[in-house]
Amino acid sequence: MLSAFKLHNNRLSRLELDESDDLASSLWVDLVEPEEGERERVQTELGQSLATRPELDDIEASARFFEDEDGLHIHSFFYYEDADDHAGNSTVAFTIRDGRLYTLRERELPAFRLYRMRARNQTLVDGNAYELLLDLFETKIEQLADEIENIYSDLEALSRVIMEGQQGDEYDAALSTLAEQEDIGWKVRLCLMDTQRALNFLVRKARLPSSQLEQAREVLRDIESLLPHNESLFQKVNFLMQAAMGFINIEQNRIIKIFSVVSVVFLPPTLVASSYGMNFEFMPELRWSFGYPGAIALMIIAGLAPYLYFKRKNWL
Repeated sequence: MLSAFKLHNNRLSRLELDESDDLASSLWVDLVEPEEGERERVQTELGQSLATRPELDDIEASARFFEDEDGLHIHSFFYYEDADDHAGNSTVAFTIRDGRLYTLRERELPAFRLYRMRARNQTLVDGNAYELLLDLFETKIEQLADEIENIYSDLEALSRVIMEGQQGDEYDAALSTLAEQEDIGWKVRLCLMDTQRALNFLVRKARLPSSQLEQAREVLRDIESLLPHNESLFQKVNFLMQAAMGFINIEQNRIIKIFSVVSVVFLPPTLVASSYGMNFEFMPELRWSFGYPGAIALMIIAGLAPYLYFKRKNWL
């Protein structure tokens, strides 16, 4: 899908793209999973070549942040959750050339959707492509901050379940959710660090106006303040995971202990029963009238004796 926006009274206004000269007046050209015809239109009308799928997937720094005859290029991760609530990072290709911002992405992203909603009533200060790019990065950082807050909230609920140590379906679900939160935290951290690298490249390579330079530095400060919070999330997740494994080990040891005690308690009665089950001709007790009840009583005593001994030693 191809969308374009122009600046009208210092606000972004969406172009209808019905006429061929519409793109020439645009400040922002946004492409989401573009068809070949849309790529050709951008190439024909604006002379701008777009990144290919392999170029979007390239993770080398030289392929993500560079400048050439087609403009200044930045490839940056954006966080999203799919229809099944699975977290992921999707690469967005930013290009600034001739005062125009081009964005190429493979899916609709929450940060872009939120920014377009805000742009209806938001007035741009300088109204240039760099301000637009930094506004998108600001929106992304706000989204990541919200995700960190959500993880904190979820970990509080998980902490109560795990620290109670009551194993069951709820406990198993808590462990699964804990692993998901760790994965989300890792993707948020990757997104923060990638944005930090992108902004550092932008500050070094682009001749930013003073207001955009200060805006970029402000976003960098926001990232630096969020990274320690993200790190503390990993520490909290690791603590809860270790606590959960500890409770599981305790429960397993308790079960093994029960089986061990049962086997020890039944060993003496088994010895008595096996002794009187031997098939010898001369066994005096077999001729006693009270031989059978005596053997039963002896087995009970032989079983109670180790049990009472274990209780006295506080081993049970």
